Amino acid sequence: MSFSQEEFSRIGSGRIHVVCSAQDGRVKALTVPAAIDQGRRLLCGLGRDSAERVDLLLLPHSPELFCLHLALVMDGHLPAILPWPTSRIDAEKYQRNLLHQLAGLPAARLLTLPQLAENLGPGLPFPVSSIPVEGQEAFQKGFGSKFTAVPPAGVEYSQEALKTLPEDALFLQFSGGTTGTQKCVVVTEKMLRNQLDRLRQTLHFSAADTVVSWLPMYHDMGLIACLWLPLWCGGTSVHMAAGDWLLAPEKLFQLTEQYRGTFCWLPNFAFSYLAQRREAMRGAWNLATMRGWINCSEPVRLPSMRGFVEAFSDWGVREDDVQASYAMAETVYAVTQTRLGVFPRVVARRLIEATGNGAERLEFSMPDETFVSSGELLPETKARIVDGHGLVRETGTTGEIQLQSPSSFAGYWGRDGFRTDCFTADGWLRTGDYGFLLENELYVIGRLKDLIIVGGQNVFPEDVE
Repeated sequence: MSFSQEEFSRIGSGRIHVVCSAQDGRVKALTVPAAIDQGRRLLCGLGRDSAERVDLLLLPHSPELFCLHLALVMDGHLPAILPWPTSRIDAEKYQRNLLHQLAGLPAARLLTLPQLAENLGPGLPFPVSSIPVEGQEAFQKGFGSKFTAVPPAGVEYSQEALKTLPEDALFLQFSGGTTGTQKCVVVTEKMLRNQLDRLRQTLHFSAADTVVSWLPMYHDMGLIACLWLPLWCGGTSVHMAAGDWLLAPEKLFQLTEQYRGTFCWLPNFAFSYLAQRREAMRGAWNLATMRGWINCSEPVRLPSMRGFVEAFSDWGVREDDVQASYAMAETVYAVTQTRLGVFPRVVARRLIEATGNGAERLEFSMPDETFVSSGELLPETKARIVDGHGLVRETGTTGEIQLQSPSSFAGYWGRDGFRTDCFTADGWLRTGDYGFLLENELYVIGRLKDLIIVGGQNVFPEDVE
């Protein structure tokens, strides 16, 4: 690892607050050095080889998860945080799917709760170690001892892929969420530095800023925007569990007031959900410290953002502090960001021309008739719009969004090394997202693979929902 002394000093001054239980208010406050030390203590006695590269972390929201991630990164290993299941997912089906997804990944070890270690160990080609966490009985509920791990048939496991890893690789993150196929992204030191320096510059983020979050750490928005960005700047981050937020969304506001939060990243649905729950919230909180409520990871909808402002303006939410961003794991995180202090631009749907998808114009059956900007490209990032015939289109015309970024990955990594078929012959990343450029800002409509054409009209599932 070749972080400069200045970078190490900034990271070391960061502060992490992990809300262990939103119900009783227990919070674990950690400095970065203390978190690293605790992570190293957890790793002692596992019989690990110092040469191990990839360590998979399958753990619930807990201080141990944060400590292990940081300790492994700082000691030159590559941690990969896996999605923790929700209570609505069938435990046995989840475990079987996990075996198939992980059996061919060239990992050195899986670190998980004792019951899952017992269940999954027989089915994986690498060691599985137990990591106890506070309150693990509740987290393990549903993962009974009756589960029998059966190794997936026909999976070839090889260590050869490890030789393809860059020397400055820091950690892995996955593109695909909890239900999609997990595609592995190797984040290198160069990629992370390029991303965080540009995001810090764009947001004017400093050591005085505090991020408040309920986003899971297996998601790039939770890991990069809500943990690594404040650490990189010597700031503070506050993390509660996603399940706790869903049950009591007002806890996010309580933490914002308590820690004087200045940034909060949310998917679009969360803006609507919070507004819908306003009447059921007991209490009132001062949210005026917030500089950016940033809408990201889903297509941005104007009614969601406006509804959020209307619902909480009396608590200090200002329209100009509601922002938008376009991001993906393949570029570490952010691609675009709207300007702070200015509400995102909006353009009428009727003014935008569709291409290559069976329609002359975009005629969506939509609750709103506008597109919301995801902002300007981060410094040195390039975007182009390409139609179904591979032709680059002019501004104001829709098509696939393709990117070139200084924080872009080298391809999806797995048992065969890096897969680069996601790039064009001339070196542009095919995002699979559908949108357009207008006046130097990017507008994201949806995923191309999800596009449904009905009677010549373009319909996205998100719009129907």
